[in-house]
Amino acid sequence: MESLMFDVFVQWLAYGLSALACFWAWEKLFFWIKQKDLKIIIRILGAALLFTPAPLDIEGTDFAPAFIVIIFRTFLENDTSIFDAIIYMLAALCVGLILMSLLSLFAYLRAKYASRSE
Repeated sequence: MESLMFDVFVQWLAYGLSALACFWAWEKLFFWIKQKDLKIIIRILGAALLFTPAPLDIEGTDFAPAFIVIIFRTFLENDTSIFDAIIYMLAALCVGLILMSLLSLFAYLRAKYASRSE
């Protein structure tokens, strides 16, 4: 049992399952928002917050969730930079927004050409 506690794969699996549960709760938290695009943007924000990994050290190979890295570097390590973790989160946000834009474009084009063919 002790070997499971120190296995990186098991730790990431446990984090992934709990992050999925938190993402489900994030979705339920904003039930009152009716506008579809705003709801998708908030969903992307939650996904970037929960699912973006960042390296623990600048040259390290160990990763942790980016928001955890930002919190620990801010409060526990006085002379380290948090900008690399912030860049990872911003990159995840940009990828999510690009995917949202492409999906919206495809939905628009499909609706436009479906109405023409009828």
